[in-house]
Amino acid sequence: MLIIVESPTKAKKIQSILKVKTISTVGHFKDLPDSSIGVDLKSYEPTFVYHEKKANLPRELRAAAKGEVVMLAGDPDREGYAISCHIHEEVKDVAKECLRMEIYEVTEKGLKESLAKAVPFEETNSGLYNAFLGRRIGDRLVGYILSPITSKSLRGKYSVGRVQSPAVRLVVDREREIRNFVSTPYWMLDIMLDKDGTQFLARHIRGKFEQIADAEAIIAVIQAQTHALAEKVVRKEVKQSPKPPFTTVDLQAAAAVRLKYAPEQTMKLAQALFDHGIITYHRTDSVRMDDAFIGEIREFLGKALGDEYLPPKPNQHKSKNSQADAHEGIRPTHMHSTAEIADIIRKEGLTQEHARLYELIFKRAVASQMAPARFDSTTMLFEVAGERFKASGRVLIFDGFLKVYAELEEENEKKGEDDRLQLLPPVEVGELVPKLKEILDEKKTKPPGRFTLGSLVKELEKLGIGRPSTYAAITKNITDRGYVKEEKGKVVPMPPGETLIDYLRGQHGWVIDYELTSKMEGFLDLVVENKETWQRFCRGVHNKMGFSIPPARSSGGGPSEGQLKYANDLAARNNLSIPEETLKSGKALSMWIEEAVGRKKS
Repeated sequence: MLIIVESPTKAKKIQSILKVKTISTVGHFKDLPDSSIGVDLKSYEPTFVYHEKKANLPRELRAAAKGEVVMLAGDPDREGYAISCHIHEEVKDVAKECLRMEIYEVTEKGLKESLAKAVPFEETNSGLYNAFLGRRIGDRLVGYILSPITSKSLRGKYSVGRVQSPAVRLVVDREREIRNFVSTPYWMLDIMLDKDGTQFLARHIRGKFEQIADAEAIIAVIQAQTHALAEKVVRKEVKQSPKPPFTTVDLQAAAAVRLKYAPEQTMKLAQALFDHGIITYHRTDSVRMDDAFIGEIREFLGKALGDEYLPPKPNQHKSKNSQADAHEGIRPTHMHSTAEIADIIRKEGLTQEHARLYELIFKRAVASQMAPARFDSTTMLFEVAGERFKASGRVLIFDGFLKVYAELEEENEKKGEDDRLQLLPPVEVGELVPKLKEILDEKKTKPPGRFTLGSLVKELEKLGIGRPSTYAAITKNITDRGYVKEEKGKVVPMPPGETLIDYLRGQHGWVIDYELTSKMEGFLDLVVENKETWQRFCRGVHNKMGFSIPPARSSGGGPSEGQLKYANDLAARNNLSIPEETLKSGKALSMWIEEAVGRKKS
């Protein structure tokens, strides 16, 4: 048996566990060419070429697979399936049998389950590969047609992307909203009450006063009153339930807030944790957890903290996408105490950065199965000279899941500007409570906040733009290309980004239209389900550009050393000759390689 995966680290780990030969491709080894569009503009058929540095890999794969049962174990997503498809093309004629193996955790239990569920590759869902083709080719059409047009129009080097450009627009539009925001004053009116030495505030039920005169008029009415009458007192216990295990997007957002990690860094660290068998697969939009692992959590919590920290039955968390629950949320692969985290990371040769991210994943997963936190919540309504004021207070009476995973204010999407927790004394209906003073507080309306890289990813998810496997690349691309930058933890647009969005808004508005981009993602989901075709997707994208052809590119310089080596190897293997003139131009040689590969396939 031979197992083929993407990551060398994962290959080494799998081989050490299963004692089965395992090799890796180190990611994609075939892609569209760099020097030309690599797509037939009538049929949209792509021409994939081997990466220069991996020219010998196909031969090595065939040699290793000869006569073997081959497990094609690329990651369990579209990209991983595409890599498995490309491997299958290379080895299917020499292997004894090719099966698809989906690995969700690199542990003995997880690997044996994956082996048991492996199916003949021909019986797998080719819709995954077709969706990969649609995304890759559609993005290539946009990049190779609109980028040169935009660069020429703006007299600079600009890159247009089907998904990255809407992300830039989000940042640009938010910044302009902030710039154009006109702050206006408003006032909040409180009274300070005192019950047996415990002082607390009650706020006028009107909330905001847009005119100070209105608030001052009320003060004039109540100022002479020395007491407030308690008209209503409501006491109840309020529960706060734990959040589910992390999805990819939630992990990126939480790591950005708590650890100051950029999405790309988070995904790189998570990849290593997965490859080393420490966490489950990290590209997911599911929040489900394996029942057996939930049992491990409950057993651990019962011993470590006591049964009061366990809900009567396991917490059930629902994913936003019902289809996502075929997979799991991000969780540890086995239970242990937090004190063991450092040793686990050290034994795998990983860093403190990995440890911090793993601790975040670990605590979130464990907390998701803990009892709710409980608060005593009290609301009191007071009357003073016909005006009514409300006092609210909340006291923690049982920490529950907060003992393991406390929510940060920055992560609380429901927080309000005037939310406050205060200790309220016991007060009975009909009681007169001494009033000490009135407090008139001037405030100003605030503009929306800038995105962090984490909240930008959350916004992209909310709008349906991109998918878990693409968010880190999106934020990296728009940063690397100088369209946005991170400044004191916030994402701000750079002049080229604003120039680009202004141009696209006027000339190619469809490419930064949020709703249309989301519909494209939905179309690709239909391709996965074999309800649509990747060709129709690409034709639709091309149609948006008037079926334009890419502007001619300059011939550029000579071929690289790697390109020459690959071309010469290809010629030798297939008994072909390379024209002398072709060897002088990188572009010409790339076109020759495309033709030679196409000839070989036919």
